[in-house]
Amino acid sequence: MQPVRLYDQPQEFAEMMMRHLRESLNLEVRQDAYEPLLLEIQYDKDNEEDKSRVSLHETFVTYMRTGDLNTAIDYLNGVLRCSTDIRDRQEEMLRLDPQFIYPVLRSKEYVEQAGLGSGPLAEESLPGLCMMFLEIKEGYSKIINQEMLDHHPRLTAERVKRLAYRNLRAEGWSYPNLNLQSPFHSSCWVDVYTDPPFPPECQFLYPEMARGHTADSYLIAFTNRKTTILMRAEEPMDTVDRAIRLVKKSRFVDVVRRSYRVMPHPVSDRIYWCHKGEFRWLEGV
Repeated sequence: MQPVRLYDQPQEFAEMMMRHLRESLNLEVRQDAYEPLLLEIQYDKDNEEDKSRVSLHETFVTYMRTGDLNTAIDYLNGVLRCSTDIRDRQEEMLRLDPQFIYPVLRSKEYVEQAGLGSGPLAEESLPGLCMMFLEIKEGYSKIINQEMLDHHPRLTAERVKRLAYRNLRAEGWSYPNLNLQSPFHSSCWVDVYTDPPFPPECQFLYPEMARGHTADSYLIAFTNRKTTILMRAEEPMDTVDRAIRLVKKSRFVDVVRRSYRVMPHPVSDRIYWCHKGEFRWLEGV
């Protein structure tokens, strides 16, 4: 059954969101001249630099797949709360608490489409995925960018990366919430890491964290911001051909695509094969 949608075009969707933001904030909200799903909120009409940018890209993609306007409204409410605090507590919002900085994975397209390439600390960690750094505190996830670092002379980009790793490691290994045996190939098991108190996806990328917690070979997908899906097998998966064979026999690709397409805040539907700490994108599966 196809979802019923009120707004099929990016322009229409963005105009609806923009109208609600203007009415709620009583501020100037405008679309980027070249990208309708990128909004700018102007806090001080006399200061062109006093503004924030809001990306609607992932929210629109989720809405188009599901027709669920409630997800868009939830996102809008979060933007309203954040924008109000930026307006009322701007200096405080620029402060960073080193104890709450974590690494996260976001799609390369997200970084590029949101117009974030020049500001935040971001580096490509896997094909198509970038590691970014957030301060996660009091219900907010702040993307750490150069403007914030300018307010913290002793906090360099390299130190942010070290702090993020330290904080993630201090949380300990995040274990899966679900362990499911594949009904299509009984030697394969799917582990689902979902809705954690902190982002756990990067724990797999740090060898010293993953050691002792993962098999020598496994498959993994980072489908959305709150879900990581891993597949392990009781039979050898030590070559690309064997990994692809098990992806197909277990229908792991269907599990990954369903999670990516249905759940909010999608990240990637790419499947990666990890063998002895080295990751490879299984392109074309």
